Amino acid sequence: MKNVKDVYRDFYTVDDAINFDFATVKNLQETYSNKLKVALSGGKYFKTADNASFIDHAGNKHVDMMGAVGVMTVGNNNPFIWEQIEKVFKAKNYMMGAISYHNVAAAFYRNLALTTPGQKLTKAQIAGGGAEAIEGAIKLCMIANRGKPEKTKLLATLNAFHGKTSGAVSVGGKDTWQAYQGRLLLNQITHIPFNDVEALKKELSSGIYQGFVVEPIQGEGGVHVATNEFMRTAREYCDQYGTIFVADEIQTGCCRTGKFWASEWSGVIPDVITFGKGISGGLIPLAGYIAKAEIYDAAYGTPETAFHHTATYQGNAIACAAGIAAIQYMIENDLCSAALEKGKIIQDAMLAAQKKYPGIIKEARGRGCLIGVEFEPVKDSLKEKYGENWAMECERYFSEEFRIQIMHSFNNPKVFRWLPPLTAPQADIGYAINAFNKSVEHVYQLAQG
Repeated sequence: MKNVKDVYRDFYTVDDAINFDFATVKNLQETYSNKLKVALSGGKYFKTADNASFIDHAGNKHVDMMGAVGVMTVGNNNPFIWEQIEKVFKAKNYMMGAISYHNVAAAFYRNLALTTPGQKLTKAQIAGGGAEAIEGAIKLCMIANRGKPEKTKLLATLNAFHGKTSGAVSVGGKDTWQAYQGRLLLNQITHIPFNDVEALKKELSSGIYQGFVVEPIQGEGGVHVATNEFMRTAREYCDQYGTIFVADEIQTGCCRTGKFWASEWSGVIPDVITFGKGISGGLIPLAGYIAKAEIYDAAYGTPETAFHHTATYQGNAIACAAGIAAIQYMIENDLCSAALEKGKIIQDAMLAAQKKYPGIIKEARGRGCLIGVEFEPVKDSLKEKYGENWAMECERYFSEEFRIQIMHSFNNPKVFRWLPPLTAPQADIGYAINAFNKSVEHVYQLAQG
């Protein structure tokens, strides 16, 4: 047996990687991957993670109030999820194969269906990430409507975020992420303002739409919650005019808002739900969509189309075991109630800070533990030093002075966003709230200058 280091002298084993110092990690990542992505984000080097905290290379504790942008719903390195994954490995389970039966995958599909509104969505398709899940949903809408030549377009909303693959940025309503890629699918997509009921009615009543893709809460757009009227009108008009209703729940699902799926708040049952982020406990990539059987079968229920959407890693046993375990953990530990309880504590604190420091916070909004805090603009005389709004300076101070991981919204940088693990201890939440108050006080004092 060869030793890999005799073939590639500089090859790093897993043992080597675990013991890297920061200088080595920084050099390798900047040399062999995207140098600016981490540098421009003020990224840190965390050696270990447990529930809602990280330990960096210098031994400092950091508190996680971002959860990898909503991924760590059940906390970082959840031991229950890992135990279930290990069972599959120890059983030497058949891991993957595109046209084989899969016991663990079959169980995951069924369990996922149990969580859907009214248990009406029963056909699942697995993907590796959220953008791929959206691509699959777009394709589902197109192929399911292949015999309807009058249906030529998709409907979506402005300021939406659905991922960064070319199809996903096409339905996403932000030109920032559509840049430098030609026309994409934009000639096939109409965007309307989020929560504009009259625009929704006008477009859907034309009868030309294969699907309507919408987030129940626009996370990257600044934590804007869809109104009940908007969601219910979408359901009514999609039914009336034969449009497939796709709810993008990649960020809002998995108990994040206080219900397993945020669509439940409006009492609607979408035709398709895309999922990701919290579905695997953050231990392995897992995403996809689940659809009503009649919609899925309209697309892939014939020999002609059955193989039109397959992928190498669909049905992977380790990923599906993580999915089963994450759902089990969320249900058994009532993370919906945890999201409501902890979210109320955070949102109440945000509203209190708004009153205490006038002129800094414009609004606090959201549901459960998906909370956005929109900051007021910086006055002209201070913009050169502090930017357009106070969110960035508050975020910088919050993160650097108190070692708390937080992030603004991609599509709306004036919004400071909370997405903590739903398992975060009350002590960590209390520490973060106290730090936030001190950070707002800091920018309030700067604003007086």
